[in-house]
Amino acid sequence: MKKIAIITSKGGTGKTTTAINLGHGLALCGMKVLIVDCDPQRNVAIAFDVKGERTLCNLLQFGEVDVIEARQNLFVIDSGGRDLAEIEMVLASRSSRERRLEMALKNLRGCDVVICDCSPTVNLININAIVYADEVIIPISMDYLAQAGARQTMQIIDEINAHTDRKTSILGILPTFYDSRTRLSIDVLEALRERFQDQVFKTVIRVNTSLREAPSFNQTIFEYSPMSRGAFDYYQLTEEVLNRA
Repeated sequence: MKKIAIITSKGGTGKTTTAINLGHGLALCGMKVLIVDCDPQRNVAIAFDVKGERTLCNLLQFGEVDVIEARQNLFVIDSGGRDLAEIEMVLASRSSRERRLEMALKNLRGCDVVICDCSPTVNLININAIVYADEVIIPISMDYLAQAGARQTMQIIDEINAHTDRKTSILGILPTFYDSRTRLSIDVLEALRERFQDQVFKTVIRVNTSLREAPSFNQTIFEYSPMSRGAFDYYQLTEEVLNRA
């Protein structure tokens, strides 16, 4: 079973869009996929129009959760929304607080890939996701602040690896919101490839209106606009993740 966290310390880089569409792309390839919504905004659950009675909050506290089938081969754990922030304070006083997610899902079976969609903050829930994951995907939008957020995320991963027996690695850095018409996008992508080299996915997620519209119809890009360039980009990413993983 492959465990992937999608994370970076900056908002608006396409983390949830990537979790939803990569998850569905893998499911369409016949893999059993579980998306764990680790963000209090619960955008994954909203995008799929699902709601769990027992959420990630219950899982972290009591080891009980509703796993909701959102699509064929694709399942979701709802974050629990704002209650997740309160649970974080509860967990902070407990032993092995950075391993609660790993402990809660240690008996998970029948799943090929687990994807954790993380919030753009440095918090205990995200630390749990990093410790649980084998690898991380770091989305970087085409602006310089997003690069700073990625570097901060890498530093956090290094610090966690240094203090635990887990060795979470970087599956890939994903360029998002790429617009070939702008000099900024061209310069940022060139800088990413020069700095991080093979860590950067060959796939680039281009600016695409359909990617923004799809969640309002509770659909992934493969359902909403399967012939769009957004669908093409996430199909390519799915193939590349399968090859790298």
